[in-house]
Amino acid sequence: MNKPAFLCLLLIFLNACQTPKPPAKSTEKEKQATPGVSKAPVSTPIKGQKDRPNIVFIFSDDHSYEAVSAYGGRLSKVASTPNLDRIAKEGIRFDNCFVTNALCGPSRAVIQTGKHSHLNGFMENEHRFDGNQQTFPKLLQKGGYQTAVIGKWHLGTDPQGYDFWNVLPGQGTYYAPDFRTPKGLVAGTPGEYVTESVVSKSIDWLEKDRDKDKPFMLMVQHKAPHRFWLPPVHLLDEYVAKDYPEPKNLFDDYKGRGTPAHTQDMTLRVTMDLALDNKMVPFRQDRMNAAQKKKWNEVYDKIRADVLNKRPQGDDLVRWKYQRYMADYLACIKSLDESVGTMLEYLEKSGLDENTVVIYASDQGFFLGEHGWFDKRFMYEESLKTPLLVRWPGVSKPGTVNKKMVSNLDFAQTFLDLAGIEQPSDMQGKSLKPLFEGKEPGEWRESVYYHYYCFPEYHAVRRHDGVRNSRYKLMHFYDLNEWELFDLEKDPMEMKSVHGDPEYTEVLSHMKGELAKLREEYEVPPAPKLRKGETLFPPWREFGTFEIGLSDKGWTSLFDGKSLDGWRQPFASNPGKPLSQIAEPVGIDVVDGEIRLSPAPQVFYLHTLEFSDFVLELEAFTPGKDFDSGIGFRCVLPKGKQLPAGYQSEISDIRSGGIYDIGVGWMNPTDEEAKINDFVDRTDTFYKAGAWNQIRVMCKGERIRTWVNGQLCSDVKDSKHNVGTIGLQHHSEEGVYRFRNLRILEI
Repeated sequence: MNKPAFLCLLLIFLNACQTPKPPAKSTEKEKQATPGVSKAPVSTPIKGQKDRPNIVFIFSDDHSYEAVSAYGGRLSKVASTPNLDRIAKEGIRFDNCFVTNALCGPSRAVIQTGKHSHLNGFMENEHRFDGNQQTFPKLLQKGGYQTAVIGKWHLGTDPQGYDFWNVLPGQGTYYAPDFRTPKGLVAGTPGEYVTESVVSKSIDWLEKDRDKDKPFMLMVQHKAPHRFWLPPVHLLDEYVAKDYPEPKNLFDDYKGRGTPAHTQDMTLRVTMDLALDNKMVPFRQDRMNAAQKKKWNEVYDKIRADVLNKRPQGDDLVRWKYQRYMADYLACIKSLDESVGTMLEYLEKSGLDENTVVIYASDQGFFLGEHGWFDKRFMYEESLKTPLLVRWPGVSKPGTVNKKMVSNLDFAQTFLDLAGIEQPSDMQGKSLKPLFEGKEPGEWRESVYYHYYCFPEYHAVRRHDGVRNSRYKLMHFYDLNEWELFDLEKDPMEMKSVHGDPEYTEVLSHMKGELAKLREEYEVPPAPKLRKGETLFPPWREFGTFEIGLSDKGWTSLFDGKSLDGWRQPFASNPGKPLSQIAEPVGIDVVDGEIRLSPAPQVFYLHTLEFSDFVLELEAFTPGKDFDSGIGFRCVLPKGKQLPAGYQSEISDIRSGGIYDIGVGWMNPTDEEAKINDFVDRTDTFYKAGAWNQIRVMCKGERIRTWVNGQLCSDVKDSKHNVGTIGLQHHSEEGVYRFRNLRILEI
């Protein structure tokens, strides 16, 4: 054997001898982690691991780089993030970190495997991650690292490759969150807030349950700031009081783009729900303790009363929604930033900071009103780009800004490289360790590949893939065979595609070539067959859906405030007499611009105009909550019948959300009554006796909904009555029923 070959064998033997032993099994005491505290305790520093750094990977959900003040965006002054900024100040801020598939689960699967969605098998949130495949935590374990994941997992199967895991079920909850462990579900603790709980459990593991003789990899994975953005109550007053700068393209009309931008369902104007997203009904409070509920209602009741009084419409309503959205979203970010500070404080006091790489990133970006949108999914910049901040004391130069194109595809290999473990050849990213060290690699990628697979799906974003380099972006919506090309230098907000512009012919050819090259390099197969289903999913099923002003255009008045023109009494004053326009009113008067109904046998008045699909609005006043009267719609008088057929919303039972099919019975499911009554009792909402109430009825096809004072009290589907007139009814034995401002909008 020659000398070089002998030396190679000797080196291989020596390296093998230095390989750490596999992780020891945890003792029963180590497995039973006790709750930690948010304040950083002090422990003995680790020694003898200078060449094997620890890794703390702090990961959030839907965090826009615009909401990290270190990036200097429009929100940096009004909503600073001092603890995240500290990581950037003491380390590196990456300005061009992109994701391969902007969706929660798929992004996490890419990080676990270092492979694109089509290879790791997790392309949509509804998929289940195959944990038996090769993942970076398994390789770290084999290399002598202790591994832990705490917080949001969202991959559908149990974590593998972790010595310790304590994860949220599914999306998890903001208040009193439950956690899944190898031993089963651990119920949430009243009073806990999820962001604080995740960091507390993470510090608890670091302090009490890890093997202090081993380097570690800890994934601290937050739920925040995922929809529905429920902030901790201690931040509500501060963030509600702020005024947030609007994006310049908040009122984008999408003229410069193709079908997908026009047909998405993610706008603040239409999609953002006032009840669920803007908190205009006190929902999901079952996990709050009494003090949290009290503070929550104290803040949001004032906002609800104010908006019901002002009733903004059109662009003003969009602006109002944006301010509410930012207040909630950024308060969640503030809590997240506070938790980062808690972790940094612990690492410093424990002495772990000197040999720990701290990495902060998010699963993808998020639209904060840009293009008038929220959510993610599209390959547009706000969704594609994620924050990435890294601190490695003694190695990374403080205050560095890196412009290289990096990706969540790189994270798995980066973790392995930091640990000194060989990177598998089938992983598809690049280790970022040389960039952490301030080196300039001889070759680096010139572009990144993106692929989104979910359609039909929530938010109706069409399937597409694409390529982005340092200046241009090409997107292909392949089911529509539509392309979009953007010059990011001239059009950073991506307002106008230049795909058909002759001046960009060479650019287009180059970008299509780059896309083809990346598809081949990453072994991208043809997209799965487009599944069947609805494009736009129905709204979240939650009683209390809140609606306010509609445009004043297109309405027809049903009452001029002076006369009963257009109304008739459908009952003959004497048997055999014809029905006609009211000549001698019985139980009906016009007083002070109001229609007033008072007790009389079978007091029911119908308008002469017929309607099929419409929105009806009116104001009603009754003397008591049990007053037995109603508003009818799609009413007709069958031949030979005295009682109209149609639908009726009865004021006497409005609190239980009933739509009455005249002559048949209640339409709403009986199992909802208790829930609605509990909501009304708790919040004192819906109908107010002895006061004016706004009532809205929407009939569209077989779906019929009624709102009282802006809040949904019935939502049914029935096709018995498709067209008819509007009716006013009085059945009580006493009292006066008053109406005003009756109008109808055909749809």
